[in-house]
Amino acid sequence: MISFIFVSYETFAQLNLNVSYEGYYDDNIFNNFEQTDDFINSFSLSSAFNIESEFNNVQIYYEGNLSSFRANQYKNFNSHRFGLVETHLFSIDDNPLNVGVNYSLRNNKDEFKIYDFNQLSAYVNYRHNIIEDNYLLAGYIFNRNNFKNFSLFSHYEHKGFVRWISNLAEKTSLIASTELDYKDYLQNYNVSNYANDASLLRFGLSIAQIIGENTRISIYSEYRKSLTDKSRYMFSDEFIFYEEEIFNDIYASDGFIIGGALNQYIIDEILVSAEVRFLKREFKSLPIADEDGYSLNDLCDDKQFAVGVTAEFDLSFIINGISIETSWNYIKNNSNDYFYDFTNNLISASLAFGF
Repeated sequence: MISFIFVSYETFAQLNLNVSYEGYYDDNIFNNFEQTDDFINSFSLSSAFNIESEFNNVQIYYEGNLSSFRANQYKNFNSHRFGLVETHLFSIDDNPLNVGVNYSLRNNKDEFKIYDFNQLSAYVNYRHNIIEDNYLLAGYIFNRNNFKNFSLFSHYEHKGFVRWISNLAEKTSLIASTELDYKDYLQNYNVSNYANDASLLRFGLSIAQIIGENTRISIYSEYRKSLTDKSRYMFSDEFIFYEEEIFNDIYASDGFIIGGALNQYIIDEILVSAEVRFLKREFKSLPIADEDGYSLNDLCDDKQFAVGVTAEFDLSFIINGISIETSWNYIKNNSNDYFYDFTNNLISASLAFGF
């Protein structure tokens, strides 16, 4: 139960509304060797009602999306999220406590309805100013993830994290983080090498540097260690389907991510960003398969390279609250499983308006 902290200061209410359209071409919508391409129209709507005072803000919000595939219409889906969050400041403009709860769901079409999903989430986090411009952020997230057509994969999820945010020097910042994730399946089975829970440990580090007034560069890394050797899977005819194949489960592998980004303002209204990333995943219990789908002895091992470029145009000088964004993203996934050895190009353009 969330208790709201109301204070005697003057309050005011505000309604925010954002609508956007994104059209994008994806030359591999399933991210596998089949290279199925399509053009997708995506419409999003978000709204928020805020009640604010000097030390407190309560927000009720909604986020919705409708995505339509031109050729593969059975992939059409809509998603919705409803939420409530309170932010309380323990000092003027500092030391915020956030407490929130939200419910989200995704509705698919045709044979993809078996992937329909809903989630109940609650969270709390607190950021404390230790010394000037140095902060400690700690938080906890609870999720109840429900797959109504894959009930054996439904689970409770607990995430606890701590982050240190520091300004090392003028215009230089560092973030160091650690996180422990744990999930507990709703259905338990007394089967050898069949997981009833799973856990994952993460360590992250990022450094950012502002150069002049218009340039920001950053590098980041994350190491992931799965603390579970078992897995969940289901049988269909003579084949076995693992959870990490169906839902891209993050608990199932060890690995790391290394990346860097550059953000450059051309003028005040135009921001260009570029990012490059390398990811490695060594799966703990996912065997590779041959071309007929039969399991082999080796476990899946992926090495992924990705690069992206984005340009954002703030057109508020024409119409207040309107912006345009274009982007290109490329992924090359090298896998010892031929099914997941693929490339992916995605080109998009979007128009957003908010007030």
